[in-house]
Amino acid sequence: MRSMKTNRYLLVTPAKNEEKNLPLLAKSIINQSIKPGLWVIVNDNSTDKTGEIIGELSEKHEWIISHTLTDKFIEYDPTYRYSVVVREGFRVARKLAHDSRIPYGFIGLVDADFILERRFFEKILNEFKKDPHLGIASGGVYVLEGRRLVWERTNPEFARGSPRLFRRECFNDVGGYRRFYNPDTLSNYMARIKGWRVRQIVNAIAVQVRPTQERYGYYRASIKKGYVNYYLGTPLSSILLWALYLGVFDSVAKASGLLKGYLEKLEKKEPRLDNRQVTEFVKKDMGVVSNLKKMLRMSKI
Repeated sequence: MRSMKTNRYLLVTPAKNEEKNLPLLAKSIINQSIKPGLWVIVNDNSTDKTGEIIGELSEKHEWIISHTLTDKFIEYDPTYRYSVVVREGFRVARKLAHDSRIPYGFIGLVDADFILERRFFEKILNEFKKDPHLGIASGGVYVLEGRRLVWERTNPEFARGSPRLFRRECFNDVGGYRRFYNPDTLSNYMARIKGWRVRQIVNAIAVQVRPTQERYGYYRASIKKGYVNYYLGTPLSSILLWALYLGVFDSVAKASGLLKGYLEKLEKKEPRLDNRQVTEFVKKDMGVVSNLKKMLRMSKI
């Protein structure tokens, strides 16, 4: 595999009105022990100084590329629109790498509201070297609570959406980055169906300066999660179990939002994802017994 011969990678960041956070991310990317061959930052119709910041970065560093969307999409949407923006970033990054003959074995994604430790990508790439069957790997997402960093507890055997790296061969296998309401979750399942392993490298520290879903509101974002789980074919019994877990150990708002979103689509009997391989895999992976095992593993970390 080409990816076993190089540790070079391409990176994409979607950015909408991120003038406050983007400079912090940029500093952490520029200071990485292993820098990306190309970093494409996609300005999604920002109305603040995000575009100016990206322009300044690209002037100072030839490997940082500014790409602006001008389709006048104003609303912030963390679901389907997000997949459109990131997909465009990947298209641009791969084309530039091809045209400029920039070799790469991995392609990754990091959102603008992160600060990465200096050895973040080095740690992720080391895991890919150790395991040739590892297809997608993310770092561990941490938030600052008082003076200490706290891991945002999620299933360590399921890669986070951001920051993550795809092995190039895996990215091709899963058909690239799909337009979907939760493209990262779909990518994880597609990779596993194709025989790739998916992992979260918890000791690769990515600090999220804006906790997951806070921008959109935990309740509304959880409703969207309910939609996604319905479309993917997650059993109702598992949704009830996760809602109970969230309500007891995390947030009642997240639990109620998840239930509302799922039940809303269930009541309307909307069609699910038209991919039997994925929906059958999800039913097994998101079964009650499987989820109980995940919750037990999470409680031990």
